[in-house]
Amino acid sequence: MKRLMMATMTLVLAFSLVSAQEKAKVEEKGEREKSEKATEIKWVRYDEGLKQARAESHHVLINFTTSWCGWCKKMNKTTFMEPEVVDIISKKFVAVKVDGDSKEILDVDGYKIAERDLARSEYRVTGYPAYWFLKPNGEKLGVLPGYQDADRFMEVLFYMSENLYDKMTFEEYMKSGGRKAHGKS
Repeated sequence: MKRLMMATMTLVLAFSLVSAQEKAKVEEKGEREKSEKATEIKWVRYDEGLKQARAESHHVLINFTTSWCGWCKKMNKTTFMEPEVVDIISKKFVAVKVDGDSKEILDVDGYKIAERDLARSEYRVTGYPAYWFLKPNGEKLGVLPGYQDADRFMEVLFYMSENLYDKMTFEEYMKSGGRKAHGKS
């Protein structure tokens, strides 16, 4: 009887130990995944991005670009490669890419439109690159035209992601110290 009890106790202890180790591994993996930063921006189609933004309550960043745009290529090689830029876009925005020359048809809640027509007619893009910002519900906030270095782009991303546009103009935000004064250095 003592042997059976000892064997049972040993099994319970072993099971508890294995269970605790497995739980620790799962918790460690979860913490590691939370702390890992994105290494690249995941761009989605406009129609998909609007749905995703509503579902996740994230702002939308629309990157209007073309294959021939030199400044667009420079943004891709510099600003959009900066870890801090990649991280904030990945965490706080739905990143949408629209090709201003593409004839690809988008389906925006039953409304069919080509990417190039979206750029020209709906957003009035006349030069590339152009970055439009939208609220999670799709309401247009504003456009940032042209090439942006990482530091300047970070200021705009922070201003938009923190809804500071409801409290002050971008000029007021920058005059008051930008990210450093509003919670992020």
